[in-house]
Amino acid sequence: MCVTGARDVVEMVSPSGDGLGPRPRGPACPRDSLDLVTRAVLEAVPARAGSGPAAVAVAAGVDLNTALGCLGALAAAGFVERCVRGWRLRKDA
Repeated sequence: MCVTGARDVVEMVSPSGDGLGPRPRGPACPRDSLDLVTRAVLEAVPARAGSGPAAVAVAAGVDLNTALGCLGALAAAGFVERCVRGWRLRKDA
């Protein structure tokens, strides 16, 4: 057989070509669905001690209002929680 591309190989391996084409991929974990700014804020939140929103904003490279909005969304999604010293990652997230 003459093969002119990957599609020809797929047809030869499976005459109908079913199940061998590219499959749509979803996020591997819930964090993968976050936008870049929210992910930066999440990565700036400490795991243990907790940090105030201003320190999180500086570490994430965003302004305070953006950090506060992202922290609220991350808390609602179960990624972070409030603690005595500010915000920290949830242990079960």
